[in-house]
Amino acid sequence: MNLINRRDFLAGFSGLAMCSVYAFLPSKLHSNVKQKTECDTMRLRPHHILDIISAHGQGIIFKPNPYGHSLHIVAPKVLSNPEMKAKLVLAADDICSGCIHLKSDGLCDDVLAQLHPAPSKQAYNDVLDCRLFDYLSIEVDSVMTIRAYLEIVKKKTPGIEKICTHPKENQDERLAGLITGLCKMSI
Repeated sequence: MNLINRRDFLAGFSGLAMCSVYAFLPSKLHSNVKQKTECDTMRLRPHHILDIISAHGQGIIFKPNPYGHSLHIVAPKVLSNPEMKAKLVLAADDICSGCIHLKSDGLCDDVLAQLHPAPSKQAYNDVLDCRLFDYLSIEVDSVMTIRAYLEIVKKKTPGIEKICTHPKENQDERLAGLITGLCKMSI
């Protein structure tokens, strides 16, 4: 596994440190994704933005997914408007909207079946985003433009791919996609 092995995942999960307080406050951070702070501000998990940029750099076309999430709707908006504001959240975001695994309390009930034992996506993504918030020195619920976020990411590239590469994904390909995606975005 490229992103983190089970020991690192469990260590990260058990040692969420500062993010653990945020990750387990369902009333505020795991609220319904349909609530927006401003009409022109998207709620996005930090790793979802990186997923979009990496996929864009790899030439992947965003299509509707059987899960029903909104990646195919959100990604073109992110890619076409880097000046759009994003609230960087540690919770379900605008991409999660419509997903069959998003429960009414804003939590994901899916698991990462490719890992053994299979952790919940909610826990896995919370750990991943906590690591990104820490690595990028960004506070949970910060609001900034997509461009500003990606400029911070660019300063940590290469390196960030060690955190944001998903299980069963090649780290070198992830890095190449991220770099190419940043270039395509003129970042």
